[in-house]
Amino acid sequence: MEADLDRLGGRQQGLFTYRQLRAAGWGRDRIRHACDSGVLIPYPGRPGVYRIRGAPVTRDQAWMAAVLAARTDVVLASLSAAGSWSFPYFRADEGIHLLTSSPVQPRLPGVVGHRTLWLPSGDRTRRRFVPITTVERTYIDVCGRLDYTEFQLAGEELMRRRMLVLPRLVRCYEHTPVSGRRNSAPMKLFLAKHLPGFDPGGSDEELDVMRALVRADFQPLPRQQFRVAVEGHQYRLDYAWPEVKQALEYLGAKVHGQPGAVHRDSERTRRLKRAGWDLWPVTSETTANEILAIARFIFDL
Repeated sequence: MEADLDRLGGRQQGLFTYRQLRAAGWGRDRIRHACDSGVLIPYPGRPGVYRIRGAPVTRDQAWMAAVLAARTDVVLASLSAAGSWSFPYFRADEGIHLLTSSPVQPRLPGVVGHRTLWLPSGDRTRRRFVPITTVERTYIDVCGRLDYTEFQLAGEELMRRRMLVLPRLVRCYEHTPVSGRRNSAPMKLFLAKHLPGFDPGGSDEELDVMRALVRADFQPLPRQQFRVAVEGHQYRLDYAWPEVKQALEYLGAKVHGQPGAVHRDSERTRRLKRAGWDLWPVTSETTANEILAIARFIFDL
């Protein structure tokens, strides 16, 4: 096989699609001959997908084959994603669950297709090269698949493993349409338990960091416009906890969108990180719940 195809097969669990082979310059006759000689093996139930001879048959390969055969913009999701991430307490998936934001759901044998109105890049990732929803999006999507107690225990175990990160979970939850939250009651209870002060109705008011933390009775409060001297430069941090060298930095378009601002901000961030500071960027769209989640995450490190 050509080197490019060989690398592609390595990333795709030993699989190729018909379109990928044609794009690599393989004609119909060559593909047919490769199938006849056993070099390529058509994947059962996955039209247009081939397994290279000798590639081990695994669960990851079955998931990848379903993603490739769907042709639409899909990712492994729901119970299948929970299985890939090794979520505790969840039963093995029945069929392969795929999620798409495309109007057309995948329809393949043994595949359960799901459609959502919201599947941004931040909710997608890859696990062992298979496109999949992130841990946080997966946890939200399977809400309601377990009883409340097991759902709570599963989330707490994922947090202990440092797989489920509270600020990311809050942000994902607040940006996922209600239709995509399944039965959201267990999710609200989980966030309320682990994030005292969490507003289950969401917080879409204008960003006010101090008000969000004061309202939740969070302590210690950050110091505003805290001065830091680093490598001969003086900087002001918007909201800083100097005792742990953590800070929230507001990114506004008026200041940070100016020409040259990206370079200056990057250099400033690098100097502060070399001095041991961690900066958490927030914007006008960052909600009070997210602010609270970041603050609690900082002091649970």
